[in-house]
Amino acid sequence: MSAKNEKKFNVVYGEAVGAVAAHSFGEPSTQMVLRTFHSAGIASSVVTGLPRILELVDARKKQQSPLMTIRLDKSYAKNYEKAKQVKAQFEEVLVKSLLENFTEDLKNVTMVLEFDKEKLAQSDLTLKFISGKLQAKFENIDAEQEGHSLKIKYKSKKEMKSARTMFVNMRNFAVKGLQGIKKATVQQDDDGEFYIITSGSNMAGALDIEGVDKEHLYSNDMFDVLKVYGIEAARNMIANELKKTMDEENVSVGFRHIGLLADAMTYGGSIKSAGRHGIAGNKASVFARASYEETVKHFVNASVFGERDPLKGVSENILIGKQINVGTGRIKLAIKKEDLKKVDAEK
Repeated sequence: MSAKNEKKFNVVYGEAVGAVAAHSFGEPSTQMVLRTFHSAGIASSVVTGLPRILELVDARKKQQSPLMTIRLDKSYAKNYEKAKQVKAQFEEVLVKSLLENFTEDLKNVTMVLEFDKEKLAQSDLTLKFISGKLQAKFENIDAEQEGHSLKIKYKSKKEMKSARTMFVNMRNFAVKGLQGIKKATVQQDDDGEFYIITSGSNMAGALDIEGVDKEHLYSNDMFDVLKVYGIEAARNMIANELKKTMDEENVSVGFRHIGLLADAMTYGGSIKSAGRHGIAGNKASVFARASYEETVKHFVNASVFGERDPLKGVSENILIGKQINVGTGRIKLAIKKEDLKKVDAEK
């Protein structure tokens, strides 16, 4: 959901919007836990429900099921064969996935890669192409073709450990496709247009592929969106994913609460989790940080560095029994001395 589609709501001055938003998420989340247990037998490749919400709120850099939805240009969208050609450029093909066998001779610093003919044909690859890719990526190697095998010779005089590391990296090297894209499938929408869904996310690489509609590219990986499109796009993506996950579970949460959480996670220019390593752990107030988790650590650090607490937030004032700066507690009244004298005289 883009920012222009968001509805604007009037909020009463002094309302505890953070507490209301937290309650709006927390209460229905208990129902989502129950639903997750009830639907435990349903197999799905995409993480949904409470695990997905936790993944987003915790801002986990490694997500369980990153996906991209790629729309195609008009000249490709109606043509299935062209869509398949674009799809073939996405799927990552590792050297090890094409091998029948391999042998390493660390004494002579050589490795022989035996390729499977059928796998090479399915991936539309040749040994000459693979050899060129490996020599372009890795320095100080010679690649010699012997039938359906490649003999790799490491020319450097470095220690054996570096040769071993390089041999492992070569087998894990992607000779085709985009890094991180394990699988891609072509699908068709109700309008008869073809589009591509990938298991894995690499938006920067997708933008370089011919036939991709660069204005309609979507990823559910917040850090990939941040890297390519910036913090505002990442904020909208987090809000959109939270809303979509809630809707899938038939949980109604006002978008104002979802938008507030997304704003709090991204307002500093980077994505922060809502836990002790993010928003809660970076508050200016010592008491607010200590009231959440790791109490002793925060008090000790504050003592060592001589921190002062301005006592402007909610948590810290509740902790010490002071009136909180919310609702009527936010209102400050003043009266002139002359008027006070008149009041006293009337009494």
